[in-house]
Amino acid sequence: MKFLVALCALVYVAVAAPFNDKIEKRLGVPIQAEIDCLDLALNFSSDATDCQVFYLCGNGWPYIRRCPGDTVWSPADERCMGKYVAINDVCRYEAPDLPVEVTLTPEELDSAACYDPRFRCDGTVNCNDGNDEAGCAPACDPAACRLPDCKCSNAEIPGGFLANEIPQMVLIGWDEALRVEDYNHLLQQILKKVTPARRREPRANPNGCPAVATFFTSHQFTDYAAVQSLYSEGNEFAAHSITKKLPAEQWALDSDAELSAEYSGQRVMFNNLAGVPPTAVKGVRSAYLQTKGADYVKLMQEEGFAYDSSYPTDKMDPPYWPYTFDYQSSAGCPIPPCVTESVPGMWEMPLVDWIDTNDTLCANVDSCYFPNDKAEAAQLLMSNFRRHYDSNRAPFTLNLRARWFLNDGYHNLEALQEFLDEIQENNDVYLVTYSQALAWIQNPVKLSNIGRSDVFACNYADRTPLCEHPNLCGYHNITHEPNDEENQGDRFFQTCADCPAAYPWVDNPAGTA
Repeated sequence: MKFLVALCALVYVAVAAPFNDKIEKRLGVPIQAEIDCLDLALNFSSDATDCQVFYLCGNGWPYIRRCPGDTVWSPADERCMGKYVAINDVCRYEAPDLPVEVTLTPEELDSAACYDPRFRCDGTVNCNDGNDEAGCAPACDPAACRLPDCKCSNAEIPGGFLANEIPQMVLIGWDEALRVEDYNHLLQQILKKVTPARRREPRANPNGCPAVATFFTSHQFTDYAAVQSLYSEGNEFAAHSITKKLPAEQWALDSDAELSAEYSGQRVMFNNLAGVPPTAVKGVRSAYLQTKGADYVKLMQEEGFAYDSSYPTDKMDPPYWPYTFDYQSSAGCPIPPCVTESVPGMWEMPLVDWIDTNDTLCANVDSCYFPNDKAEAAQLLMSNFRRHYDSNRAPFTLNLRARWFLNDGYHNLEALQEFLDEIQENNDVYLVTYSQALAWIQNPVKLSNIGRSDVFACNYADRTPLCEHPNLCGYHNITHEPNDEENQGDRFFQTCADCPAAYPWVDNPAGTA
């Protein structure tokens, strides 16, 4: 008997440049990137040593960015493209051959698909000894998997309600460092709107509470006075690692102790520098969406996190609702290793894929095809929202990063503002945090009863307010990436607390001397 498999599932293709030329750098970025970005007509510069790295030009300076998953920076397209179609002569990228179907004997299959993590626990025995299907979480049993502690991975509405009986929850997720300039110039325009009296006031949900978001925040370059301000206004903060180090693949290899220091250490920083209690940091998103499978999810649960949000899913027609890892997930797993064991009670808030205007899938808005103008940005936002709103009203995840708003002539920001204005004209749309959405899922409430429920309530009296005169903390001779021993740099942040004696880092989150 013979079996058919795709070669693309058997081979992982390295996308780093195939040469080791030493690239001259200054302040952690290549000199060539500085030169490129001085040309104000250029939006990007390519990295000559890593085909997944590129630099976003902002005000004449290059800011390092990395393509997600195994996509590759394609300069001519000015976007990350699939590894088979990307063209990048700067790093001398050589695309792998397109996958072809081949016939394998059982012995050959045992040495190939047997060891491919994408085939583990897929319901088909690929190893001669059956090990690839051993220890797998069972298929979900809806009769046994019941709210509030368990939900199957599917598109079914919690509580058995009809779509028109429930709120459409919109989850704005802001990834990476929270810089003071993002807080002042982007978030104030996203979370607030201009009234007819030409005053900027917080956006409001139908129950009168302010529209809020969730910030998956990494440490370096984050301004903690901004964190405290946003938290005091009802927004949520979740862990996204302290270092966000490279290479991305290392996050699948780190020990439990290293991962605990990265993610739980952020609770120390949020608490000490921004007044966010450790118990309020309920969520986590792995750096670069790279996990170590069930070991990662189990560890995050042991560390006290209530939910993870690291796994994209292409199940979006109709879109999947959040689910638990009690049973085998049917949501897919594009970035292995995958969660194949049972982890009872741990929730996953999936990054439901969008379809961009180039008809490709993307989990983060800035990973979608970059809109050419405001109309195209508006189309991207509304078409993906309607897929949720017009079907089962699964939470609509709007995953943003600052890079989507830079060097675009403000058309993306204006499109987002007008999009939020339009959807908020509906009295069934709520902009809530990930934790609020999870609370609704665990104990569903009909739309007609939300006003009498505290599920989307807004009592923030116990939250630490922003101090009027934050301290500016400065640290010199920092060698963490993008700096190094030869090109040291400075780090600054504002905080309403006393400045730590040393720059807080993964081995010293409190910044003690």
